[in-house]
Amino acid sequence: MSNLDEDSVDEILYLARANEASELEQLLTTLSTQISKPKHQILAEAVDSYSQNTALHYAAANGHNDVIKLLILISTTKPAPLLNLTNASGNTPLHWASLNGHLEAVKLLIEAGGDITIFNKAGHDAVFEAEVNEKKEVVDWLLGHVEALEKSVGGGASSGEGSAGAEEMVFKAGDTSGPMEDVTEKMAEMSAKDKDTQEK
Repeated sequence: MSNLDEDSVDEILYLARANEASELEQLLTTLSTQISKPKHQILAEAVDSYSQNTALHYAAANGHNDVIKLLILISTTKPAPLLNLTNASGNTPLHWASLNGHLEAVKLLIEAGGDITIFNKAGHDAVFEAEVNEKKEVVDWLLGHVEALEKSVGGGASSGEGSAGAEEMVFKAGDTSGPMEDVTEKMAEMSAKDKDTQEK
């Protein structure tokens, strides 16, 4: 059970949203001493009770790269536990960074071990969220990253089943024609509902 009080949770989340990296680090140091808990454990417990957002969700949603770096650095395990935590809508910090078009934040999250394959409750991965929100630069970078992963996993096969699988995966992740086109509007509305919970 957490012995982190609600005011402390609110302050941690506020500082992450407000891009106050040094103040957040000082607060975490103070709290760690006061309640005899490591910083990474405090961060894991600092979750909004309604939305289930963490400090990393807010930093990623707003493209606050210094806060993202701090939160990743504080983690004692790789990948950082906060990286792939989902909020009440099933979104990870990577979903939020992607749908808001924060490419540098996306890169930081992926390089730290963010999982591009996680689907939110609407059935969207981070690539799709970026695409329906017209964040082309993020879409292109993520698809390039997926392609690179496929090549390394499949051994870079240029013919046969391996390469067909890679091409199919990239096509499915990035294409909005055909059946996906029919549901794009509905999915965009669902994304908008989740965005309403974000504070910028």
